[in-house]
Amino acid sequence: MGGFSHAVLAKGAGAGWFLHKLSGVGRSAHQDAQQALLRSGPLPQGSVAAEAPQQLSPVPGPGLSETALQGNLFGAPEEPKPAARLARPGALADPGELDDAALEADASSRPRRRRQAKAGAAGPDPGANDPGPPDGAPAELPDPASESKPPTAAPPDSDLPPWHHHSLVDPQQLPPMLRHYVELKAAHPERLLLYRLGDFFECFFEDAITLSQLLELTLTGKEAGKAHGRVPMAGIPHHAAERYCGDLVRRGLCVALCDQLEATAAKGALLKRDITRVLTPGTVIEEGMLSARRNNWLCAVVVEGSRWGLAVADVSTGEFRVTERQGSDLLHQELLQLDAAEVVWPGDGDRPGWCPEGLRLTPSALTPFAAPEARSSLLKRFKLASLAGLGLADLPLGQRAAGGLLRYLDDTQPGAAIPLDLPTTWHAGDQLVLDAQTRRNLELTRTQLGGGGQGSLLWALDRTVTAMGGRCLRRWIEAPLVDRAAIGARQDGVSELVNQRPLRQALRRLLRPMGDLERLAGRAGAGSASARDLVALADGLERLPQLASLLGQASSPPLAALARPWPELAELAALVRHHLVTTPPLALTEGGLIHDGVDSRLDGLRNQLDDQDAWLAEQEASERRASGIANLRLQYHRTFGYFLSVSRAKAAAVPEHWIRRQTLANEERFVTPELKGREGRILQLKARAAQREFELFAELRSQVGVQATPIRAAARLVADLDALASLAEVAATGGYCRPEITAGRELLIEAGRHPVVEQLLVERPFTPNGIALGGGPAPIGRSDQDGSPPDLLVLTGPNASGKSCYLRQTGLLQLMAQMGSWIPARSAQLGLADRIFTRVGAGDDLASGQSTFMVEMAETANILHHASSRSLVLLDEIGRGTATFDGLSIAWAVAEHLAVEIQARSVFATHYHELNELAELHANVANVQVLVEETGDDLLFLHRVVAGGASRSYGIEAARLAGVPAAVVLRARQVLGRIEANSHVAVGLQP
Repeated sequence: MGGFSHAVLAKGAGAGWFLHKLSGVGRSAHQDAQQALLRSGPLPQGSVAAEAPQQLSPVPGPGLSETALQGNLFGAPEEPKPAARLARPGALADPGELDDAALEADASSRPRRRRQAKAGAAGPDPGANDPGPPDGAPAELPDPASESKPPTAAPPDSDLPPWHHHSLVDPQQLPPMLRHYVELKAAHPERLLLYRLGDFFECFFEDAITLSQLLELTLTGKEAGKAHGRVPMAGIPHHAAERYCGDLVRRGLCVALCDQLEATAAKGALLKRDITRVLTPGTVIEEGMLSARRNNWLCAVVVEGSRWGLAVADVSTGEFRVTERQGSDLLHQELLQLDAAEVVWPGDGDRPGWCPEGLRLTPSALTPFAAPEARSSLLKRFKLASLAGLGLADLPLGQRAAGGLLRYLDDTQPGAAIPLDLPTTWHAGDQLVLDAQTRRNLELTRTQLGGGGQGSLLWALDRTVTAMGGRCLRRWIEAPLVDRAAIGARQDGVSELVNQRPLRQALRRLLRPMGDLERLAGRAGAGSASARDLVALADGLERLPQLASLLGQASSPPLAALARPWPELAELAALVRHHLVTTPPLALTEGGLIHDGVDSRLDGLRNQLDDQDAWLAEQEASERRASGIANLRLQYHRTFGYFLSVSRAKAAAVPEHWIRRQTLANEERFVTPELKGREGRILQLKARAAQREFELFAELRSQVGVQATPIRAAARLVADLDALASLAEVAATGGYCRPEITAGRELLIEAGRHPVVEQLLVERPFTPNGIALGGGPAPIGRSDQDGSPPDLLVLTGPNASGKSCYLRQTGLLQLMAQMGSWIPARSAQLGLADRIFTRVGAGDDLASGQSTFMVEMAETANILHHASSRSLVLLDEIGRGTATFDGLSIAWAVAEHLAVEIQARSVFATHYHELNELAELHANVANVQVLVEETGDDLLFLHRVVAGGASRSYGIEAARLAGVPAAVVLRARQVLGRIEANSHVAVGLQP
C-alpha cells in the first residue's frame, strides 16, 4: 500500500495515529498505551503531535503547514520540561519525562553504531522492479453518457434494490455517516466512491452494486434509518485497496478514496474523513496499477472548428508534450497511436467523432481550459514568467489543453505536486506517419489475431532488460524518425555495440537489476514512494558511475552521453544509503526503516527501548525463579500485549499476584500489575520511535523528490542505452545488416527477411527475398529505359504462397531502418519515407454499417488522398469484394493512379492477372511473382519472389489442400474449364 495507504501520514499524522497503526498494538494494548500517554502529558514542542488542532482538509490552505493538518489528538501543548537527568547510563526513566534534549543526551552518552549487513544477506529484490509482460486488451469501458442520466426508481419486477442510487434517498433522514457519503457522492457522481470505515473501504447505493458486480463481491446492506431501511453496501479490505483499485482502474473506472483524517473522533462527533486521492486511468502512479513496459498517457483535447490542441502527459514518468494541428481525422489517428489511458476534454454530451471507441473519455468543466486560466496554470506550475521559451506562444489551443491537463491533475491529486517535465512541442512531419490501419496490419505492438504481444514486431526486437528501456523501444517502434542525422546517431550506437560484444554484455549485466528510475523518481516527487522504492532508486543511481566507466571510450553520441560522473546523483544515493536499512519493511509506520546513528533523538528512544527489553528479560528470569516454572516465557501479542505463558500443567502453581489473562488448549497466559504498568510505557516509546522514523523518512523522500528532474534525465539516457543494446543484441544474433539511409527515393533490399516470421519458424529456415523500388540497380523487377527500378510492382502468385508476408516484410524493413535499427537482410539502401500505407486482409465494421468491401474502399480512398511520391504503399487484393469486372476495373484504376499520378513506391498484390499488362503500358511498372512447383496433384510453395507475372492462382488446389470435399473440387475444375474456354477480358488500352 505504498501508493496511498499512507496518504494521511504524508500530511503529518500525530503520535496517536502511530499508536493506532502499530501492527503490534491491539485494542487493549492500544488503550493502555493511550492512557499512559495521556498521563505522561503532552509531547514536546516541535513534534508533529504537539501542533495545535486545525480545521482538517486534504489540501493545505495558504499559511497552513502540512504538519498542522492532523492536529494534536491529546490536548494543547505545554511548555517543554527540562531535560530529564539519567542517574546512570541505561536508567529506566519515565517515558513522559524524556523530552528531546534528554534523548539526545542519552544518545551522546551511549552512541549507537550502524548494523552492517551480514555476508550473504539478501539485498533488494531485483524482481520487485522486474518489468512484466504487456497487459492485455482493456475491458469494456463504462459509457459516461449513461452515467449522467437521471436515475429512476426500480420497477417492481427489477432485480435492483429499492435504493439503488444515492439520489433516491433523502439525505436529511439518513444517519450522519451515510449523509456524509451522499454529500461526497453528489460532488463526485462520475467516480466510484470508496469510504473508509474501520478496516474496510465501503461503497453504498449504485457504487455498491457496481463494485459487487465487477469484483464478484457479496452485496450486503446497511441500516439507513426508519425512512429507508437497508441500503446496498459492498466493501474491500483497506490493506488490499491498491490491488482492488488497480482492477477497477484497468476497467476504465475512476475511484475516489475517502480516508480517515484522524485516529479518534471528538465525543459525539463523526470521525473526520475526506477525499485524499482520486484514481483515474490516466493519473495512477502506483506500480501495481501500471504496465511496466508501456507509457500510461493522459491526454487533454481542445477543439475549435477543424483545429485542435492536444496535450499528452505520462504522470508516472513526467513526460509532457503539446501539439496543435488541423483536421479531426488527424486527431483521431493521434489518439489511436498513443492508445491513451484517458482523454479529458471541456465538453459534455455525446461522444465526439474524433475520440476513438474504447478510450476513456472524461468530460471536464470549461473554465480550466479557458485561455487565461490555462496560461496561469502553466506559469504557476513551472514557475515561469513567459511561455515563449517553451514554444507554446504560437499554439493557443495547445496552451489551453496543457493548462486544462494540469488543472485536472491538481483536482485528482489533492495536496500532491506530481513532478512533470517542462512541456515540449511536436509537429506534423517530425516522425514517420503510420495510420491506425498500417499499425494494425504491420502488427507493430500486438497481433491482429488475439491482440497479444507474441508475434508482433515489438516482441521480435525487445531484448531490453529494464522497464524504462522497454518503454523506450516501444516509442521508437511507434514513432520512427524522418531525420537522417538522428537515424544515423542511433545506427552508430547500435553498430558500436554490435561490434563490441564484451561491452554489450557487460552493459546488459549492469542494467538488468536496475529499477525503473523514471517512475521511482515520480513517486518520490509525489510523496508516495515507499522505503523500498528509495532503496531501489539508490541502487540504480549507484550504477551510473559504473556505466560511465564502461562507456568512457564510447564514440557514438547516444553512448557517450552516459559517460559522465553524475556527482549530484551519487551524493543523493549515498544519502539514501546512509539513512535507510538495506531491506526496509513494507509498512512505513512500524519502524525498522532508519539506520542507527542517523538521528540522535531516534537513537535516544532506541536506547530506552533497549533498556526496556533488558527489563523484560530480567522480569522473565525473576518470575521464572519466583514461580519455579522452568518453561515460563514472557511474550507479546498484538491484542493482549505482554503476558507470561505457562503450560496448562503448571497453571495451578503460579504465584498469587499473577492475573489470568487467557486460556488456550495447551497454555495459560497471565499478567502481573508491574508488567501491565510497564507495557504502556514501552508502547509509548515504540510509538514515538516509529513516529520519529517516519518523520525522518518523509524528509528524505522530500529531498529525493526535489531531484526528480535530474534523475529522470539520467533515466532516459539509460533507457536509450538499453533500447540500443536490445537492437544490437538482435542484430548480432540474427545476422542483420546496417542499412544505408539516403536522400533519394530508392528502396533496395537484397535477401531481406521478415523479422518476426523468421523467429517463429522452427522446422525450416525463412526464404529471403529482395525488392527494388524507386531508383538504383534492381535485384528483381523490370527496369525502365534508364536502368532504375520501377515505382510499382504488381505481385501475383498462388494463394497462401507468401504474398502478404512479402508486403509486411517490406513495410517492416522500411520502418526498422527509420527507427535506427539494423535490418534482417544481406544489404540495404533506403530513402526516407514520409508515410507507410498498408491495406492487407479483410475486415468489416458492422457497428457503423460498413461491409468488408466498403471498409476496403474507405481505406483505399484514404491512401489515394494522402500518399506522396515519398510514401510506401502496400496493397493486397484490392477489388476482390465485389463483382469480377467491377473489382478488376477498380484494381486497375487504383494501381495506375499510384504509378502514374502519385508515383509512390508501391507493391500491389493481386489475383487479377490482367494487371500484368500494366507493365507493358507504363515504364515505371514491373511484374513479380511468387514461385510454386506443381508435381502432379501436389503443390510445393517455394516462397521465392522473382521477376515476371503469374498466370494462375491455383485456388482450386489450395481449396483441396484445405480439406474441401473431393466432389466439390472436381466440380470446381469442370466449371473453371468452361469459363476459361468461353471468357476473355481485354484491358490493354491506354487511358
